[in-house]
Amino acid sequence: MMKLGDLRTSEEVLAGALRDPAFRAEWERTAVARALASQVVAYRVKHGLSQRALADELHMSQPQVARLEAAIHNPEIETLRRVASVLDVEFDLKIRQRQEPTLSSRPSAKAASRRSP
Repeated sequence: MMKLGDLRTSEEVLAGALRDPAFRAEWERTAVARALASQVVAYRVKHGLSQRALADELHMSQPQVARLEAAIHNPEIETLRRVASVLDVEFDLKIRQRQEPTLSSRPSAKAASRRSP
């Protein structure tokens, strides 16, 4: 019987998988998709929404939201605009020579001003 202490952490599993060049290439290729998926899932959970309810807010289908959350394909710019508007966040997409793109987010200026006294 395996003991809990014998289990590897998710970080250890990922570190091992990243040693495979094909896996690493795919992991790096989908960095933006994973960052967006994290934002979408966090928003859904915080607001108690189903994928269908969020899809209605985004004017998308439920399968489109499921694909965003699966983080398999990088989003199009129009999708980022739509999600930013509904989630009330700003996305910063950085594209650098010889590096994979990165996506970071923060509350929009409008949302930040609503939170300040």
